[in-house]
Amino acid sequence: MPLKRRTWLWDQRVPLGELTLWVGHAGIGKSQAAVWLAAELSRGRLPGELYGVPSPVLYLGTEDSWSFTLAPRFVASGADLDRVYRLYAETSDGGEAIVSLAVDLDELREEIKGTGARLVVLDALLSTMSGASDLVKQGVVRRYLEPVSRLAQELNIAVVGVAHFRKSAGADPLHMISGSAEFGQVVRSAIGFARDRDADDDSCVLSLIKTNVAPQGLPSIRYRIEPALVDTPEGPTDVGTFVPIGESDTHVRDLLDHEAAPPVDRTERDEAAAWLTDYLVEQGGSAPRKDVFKAGRGAGFSEATLKRAKDKAGVGHESSGFPRTTVWTLDTVGSPVTQPASGDTTEPTEPTGHDLHKQSGSPVQSAQSAQGHSAEPTGPTDNSVPLFPTPAVGDGERLLPDLAETPQQAVVDRLVNSSLRLTVEVARRLVADVYSGRNPPSDPSTAYHRILKQIETRGTA
Repeated sequence: MPLKRRTWLWDQRVPLGELTLWVGHAGIGKSQAAVWLAAELSRGRLPGELYGVPSPVLYLGTEDSWSFTLAPRFVASGADLDRVYRLYAETSDGGEAIVSLAVDLDELREEIKGTGARLVVLDALLSTMSGASDLVKQGVVRRYLEPVSRLAQELNIAVVGVAHFRKSAGADPLHMISGSAEFGQVVRSAIGFARDRDADDDSCVLSLIKTNVAPQGLPSIRYRIEPALVDTPEGPTDVGTFVPIGESDTHVRDLLDHEAAPPVDRTERDEAAAWLTDYLVEQGGSAPRKDVFKAGRGAGFSEATLKRAKDKAGVGHESSGFPRTTVWTLDTVGSPVTQPASGDTTEPTEPTGHDLHKQSGSPVQSAQSAQGHSAEPTGPTDNSVPLFPTPAVGDGERLLPDLAETPQQAVVDRLVNSSLRLTVEVARRLVADVYSGRNPPSDPSTAYHRILKQIETRGTA
C-alpha cells in the first residue's frame, strides 16, 4: 500500500480527499462562510495546498436564491466568478430538479473532471439525499455519504456538506446534527458554528468538532457576519458576508453547553474578567492556559466562565510547540471596540438540477452532461478581509507597497473597493488617523467600522 502525504484545502481545517461537515443552527452564517471559502479558493488566497493557485468551485445552493442572495454574496466576497459554477441537475425536458447523491454521482464525477473543481459545496447536504425515507435508520446516511467520501479521495478534492443542528440543546455537537447521528460517525472531519452570546461585538465562533486527520487543540476562529452593498442592474442590494476576525480559545462545544445550561450572570463574567486581568498582571502579563484554569478554579471560576471572560478582559492567546501549549496574554492596548453585525435575510429557495450547463454571460455558469450538475461564475469585487492577510492573486499591483502584508493595507484596500469609492490617498489618511489614536483597533474589521462611523458623522475631511 503506497504512503501518501495529507494535504489541505484550508490548512488544518478542511482536508483534501475528504467530506467535511459544516454544521450549525439556522442563521449562524454557515452559508456565508461556505461562500467565503469558495471565494478565497477561486482567488488562490486560501491558506493550504492551493494557496497561490486560483481554483474552480462547484456550488450547490438549495436554500437561498442564486439571483437575490448567493450570486451577490460571491461578488461581495471578492470571488472570481469565472471559477464559481452553480451546481444543479437538469431533467430531460430542460427543467431543473434536485441533485441526488443516489442517482447523479457518476455525472457529478464527470463535471468535477470537466471543470477542474477542487471544492464541491453541497448546501444543504440533506437536499441531496432525496428518496431516503428514514434517515434515522441504521446505515441509511452511511449509504449516501460513503460514496461521496470515496469520490473525494479518488479525485483529491474537498467536499463540504452544510447541515443544521437540531433545535434542542446539547453539549456534544455531533449528537445534535439534524437527521441522524450517523452523520457524525461517517465523516472524518466536521466544523461547527455557534453564536457567542457573551461577546460584546456580536461575533460567532467556528471550531473543529471532529477530526481524525488534523492536530488536536487547534484554535477556533472568531467571525462576524457583516453587511455589504452590491451593485445590481436594478440598483444596490444588501447581503451578509463572512468576516473572520482572528483565532479564539472559545470552542463551539463550550457555547452549545452554555446554551443548554442556565444563563450565566454577566456580573459573574465581569468579576472573572477583573480577576483574570489582575492574575495576568501579577504573572508579568502572560501565563499558560492550564495555570490560568488552575488558579481560576481556586478563585471560584469555572473554565467556561474564564473563557467567556477572556474576550471581555482583552486577553489574547498563542499556541505553539509539541505537545501544543497555549499561553494567555493580556492585551495592554485595551479591549476591542464593540461593533454590531447583521446578516442578510433568507431568500426563497430555488431549484437546483439534473445536467450541468455553461451559460455565457449568465451570473451563474454550468457544465453539461447527459444527466448532471451545474456550476456558474460570480465576479471580482474584493471587499472581504481574509483571516490571514495575503497578497491578492492576479489583482495587479498592491495599492500601498509600503503597507503590504499589514492590517492597515487590508483596511485601505477594503475602503478603496467599497461602495464609498474613496481614493487611495483619502483611504490612507483615514487609516493612519484611526491607527494613530490612543486606542488603536485590534483588527482590520474594527478599524473599517470605526472609519465608516467617522465618515457618517464627520465626512472624510
